[in-house]
Amino acid sequence: MGLIFTWLLALAGLAVGWFNPIIGLLIYFAFALLRPPFLWHWYPQLQGPRFSMMIGASTLVGWALKNFGDWRRLDGIWLPIAGLIIYLLAGLFAWKVNAVDPVRAGIAYDIQLKICIMVIVAATLLHEEKHIKAFAWVIFICLGYIAYEFNLEWVQTGWSRLHTRGFGGIDNNGAAMIMVMGVPLAFFLGLNYKQWWIRGLCFGIAVLLMHVVLFSFSRGGQLGLGVVGFMLLVVALLHLPRKGLTLSLTALFLAMTVYLAGDQVRERFFTIFVDEQERDASAASRFDTWAGGIRCMVENPLGVGPRNFNRVSHEYGLAVNKSVHNLFIQTGADYGVAGMLGLAMFYFGTAIKCFNMSRTRAAAVLGWPRYYGHMVTISIGGFLVCSMFIGMESVEVGYIIGALGLCTVSYVRHHAAAVTPRLDLLPELEQVPGYQLDAA
Repeated sequence: MGLIFTWLLALAGLAVGWFNPIIGLLIYFAFALLRPPFLWHWYPQLQGPRFSMMIGASTLVGWALKNFGDWRRLDGIWLPIAGLIIYLLAGLFAWKVNAVDPVRAGIAYDIQLKICIMVIVAATLLHEEKHIKAFAWVIFICLGYIAYEFNLEWVQTGWSRLHTRGFGGIDNNGAAMIMVMGVPLAFFLGLNYKQWWIRGLCFGIAVLLMHVVLFSFSRGGQLGLGVVGFMLLVVALLHLPRKGLTLSLTALFLAMTVYLAGDQVRERFFTIFVDEQERDASAASRFDTWAGGIRCMVENPLGVGPRNFNRVSHEYGLAVNKSVHNLFIQTGADYGVAGMLGLAMFYFGTAIKCFNMSRTRAAAVLGWPRYYGHMVTISIGGFLVCSMFIGMESVEVGYIIGALGLCTVSYVRHHAAAVTPRLDLLPELEQVPGYQLDAA
């Protein structure tokens, strides 16, 4: 059934993308998240068709035929988009001028170029409420299915594929980071709906996502999950209604997390906080790679080329082909200081804009955007915590969830004037803590 589903979805994306790029874009993101070559054993990893690339190309043709979307939608989200452009320009310069290994740099840069372009496509295409909500559900369903597959494998075999092999070309730390980012998505989607079965589905998926983080044995993922849980509690109590439900769910999730985490998980997590003499080799090596990456960035402020720090890592006291276990230090070494700042502009700018949007009266009246704003803010927060220990700029989930947030911010900004008359009918909103009196 999985094989039939994959082919039908791919053919639909290819057939529809060029005249309805919105559908093509959502199907493209589904493939980017599911990564069939790594999820299902029957998919030939090397010889299989590159569905994601073909659907992306079809979508870009449709985007071009639609006059490249509506660029006026970027006026309220220009800072994160400008950050992406700066990041790409810095990477292009580092590749063409400074790259130690131009071939490796070109391959890495092509991946990032594709990812960033699709973010811009989403920001210029997804203008309607139904499209943004469909986008959120595509992300949720795909991450939820991945979590289900890994939990099923764990229950049936007691073996953690993530811990030994990773997923989608990334190691267990990157896979855990993806699951961490999915938890706020599932939590706030559940709070946003009143139907008991939708809530049950969302909260159940949240538990599966958390469990995957635990048996991935990723300390960075576990730390990110803890920070996400704390932020969920604080934001929900301060800015959302139904505080009793929030406290009950928090207590339930905490109890289940403690129950599901075995002795091995707890012992591995607490090695984060031991002193330098007791720290194991894996944890200690992260600090060594940080120091090496910073030295490289200082000596090469324009970068050594995308993913080229690995080619010079031995010059900074590290093993040959060693990566920096920190997203921004790795980016600074590869793309230069400008590239690192551009990537930071995208992630931090998106998080700030989403949080500010979620606290406006326009978002309160519209309802769903405040949940989306909080979910994206906390997802990016969890991502940033995990990224302190992971240097994988090509993990696409962060960009995809960021794009969801930017589309929501743009929607609220362009509909604020339309909902302003409705604000006068709801004076009690002025008493809701945490909401600004200004329109979005």
